Amino acid sequence: TSTRDKFFQMVSSYQFPKLALCVFLVVCFLMVLLYNNSIKTISTDVNGEYMQLYRAEDQVIVDEIRNKNVDKLSEKDAMEFFYRVIAMPQQGICRSLKRVGGKWTNSIGVDGDKFVCMDNLIEGKPCLIYSFGIANDWTFEDFMDFRGCEIHAHDPTVDDPPKRGNNINFRKVGLGVAKDTLENVYMKNDQDTTEIEMDTLENVLKRNGHSTTEIEILKVDIEEHELFGAGIKHWLATGALQNVNQIAIELHLKNQHDEPNFIWLLDVLQQLYKLNFRVISHEVNMVAGPIKHKLYNYMEVVFMKDNVWS
Repeated sequence: TSTRDKFFQMVSSYQFPKLALCVFLVVCFLMVLLYNNSIKTISTDVNGEYMQLYRAEDQVIVDEIRNKNVDKLSEKDAMEFFYRVIAMPQQGICRSLKRVGGKWTNSIGVDGDKFVCMDNLIEGKPCLIYSFGIANDWTFEDFMDFRGCEIHAHDPTVDDPPKRGNNINFRKVGLGVAKDTLENVYMKNDQDTTEIEMDTLENVLKRNGHSTTEIEILKVDIEEHELFGAGIKHWLATGALQNVNQIAIELHLKNQHDEPNFIWLLDVLQQLYKLNFRVISHEVNMVAGPIKHKLYNYMEVVFMKDNVWS
């Protein structure tokens, strides 16, 4: 009997439906195996094995930053090293990094946004945020307020009500060591000598009873004041960052190119890394564009404490 005849005999004896059923069951079994394998892969990632792979790669640049002999660098080498390492965020720290806030500006790009790690927020941990530098953009604060965070916002250049939304507290004060003028705060030569209230981060936290309270996010956009006076060096010296989990900050480095300033900036970076902070996000300011040395001198950077893995 030919093969064709056997085939027609099988069909006529109702064997074909049985064969189709067997094929269907085999396909279903294979799909279940693939699904279980994908679930196992996701579970493995949850257990941290994939993150550990990222961390092994991160460790190279972390060690390079921590162990760099900054004093032996020229200013040019320090500048190049700083721009390189700040632009290479560590990938093994945060699982859920999200962009929050910002506005489309000058038909060029988004400005005022911040990337923040949502890991602790997803887990339902308390969310306390300190924000310095608002201007006319509340998009970040409004979203985090909607999320249920307690927010303390500050800006000496705007007049806003002391309360906003569900849980936003506003105070007209800037980060500084003494009273200042609008001319200095805006970094312009407009001769506006109106005095404004300034205070240190340490004092602001103490005033609100938060000196020893965990702060999820410290958001800072204060037009270069982050680099001097009561800026980042002062935060480090006074221990104001001891209980801060994330620093979402815009760095304004244009004027750092006019003087020998990158060696001390690398020293600051090393101090942050010794406190267990790591760069988890870097985004250049497209609105400002490249300026000195054809580099993007304005950038949004997020530092996060590596507490999950330490």
